Amino acid sequence: MLWSTIAIALLVAVTAVAGLYWPATYARETPYSRAGGYASDLVDLLLVVPVLLISGITGYRGSLPARLVWLGTQGYLLYNFVIYAFGVHFNALFLVYLATLSLCLYATVFSLPFIPLEQIAQAYGPLAPRKTIGIVFFVLAIPTAVFDLRDDIAAILAGRVPQDVIVANQPVNFVHVLDLGFLLPALCITAILLFRRKPAGYAPAPIFLSLLAIMSMELVSIVTVMGRKGFGMNFPMIISFAVLGVGFTILLWFYFSLVRRGG
Repeated sequence: MLWSTIAIALLVAVTAVAGLYWPATYARETPYSRAGGYASDLVDLLLVVPVLLISGITGYRGSLPARLVWLGTQGYLLYNFVIYAFGVHFNALFLVYLATLSLCLYATVFSLPFIPLEQIAQAYGPLAPRKTIGIVFFVLAIPTAVFDLRDDIAAILAGRVPQDVIVANQPVNFVHVLDLGFLLPALCITAILLFRRKPAGYAPAPIFLSLLAIMSMELVSIVTVMGRKGFGMNFPMIISFAVLGVGFTILLWFYFSLVRRGG
């Protein structure tokens, strides 16, 4: 866990610095995609790398909450580096993208057996705000899925390519792939497990809260950078994503603070 954390943090820092300061990184991207890349790199450098290092080192020293936050950060990186590896046109950082994606994947896979589901359920289950978290996950997942599907289904029925895919100059919308195929179903499954008081639901809950908190701040950065690059500043959306990020963080803090001592 320790060495993978350090290696991943270094790789993410390299990609972020290159994206921000080396024009060749996004030279083949559209202005729209380039702005999104800058925004993500900014969050990776200033937020994700510090959170990854702190949670990874603290988790290595035995903190169970830190391990769960670390897994949420890894989930965020997996999400983003799938987009980097498949969605960014080939450049000198291609192998760095692949190395980061691979390390995140295998670090996550090999750490899962060391997450004690029963211990987590016993420690956090009795006091965890499971219904609140479950409702939040459903309220987030269902409208997001409807929003994504609305554009995709309309394009399919009209026999055309969605406008967001054309603007980004990509074969498909990779965000829709990751959301509809993986993230949103995972949120719904976790919510159902929490409602049914299943031990398997209490570990993913803080993991996804961590992921969503980081992702919300990334969206704040993306909308802000898009606005500054001339795509229209949307202050209500910026405020909404910022509130979501703070809300997920507070909910995560409550989850860990309401632990049953000795559980």
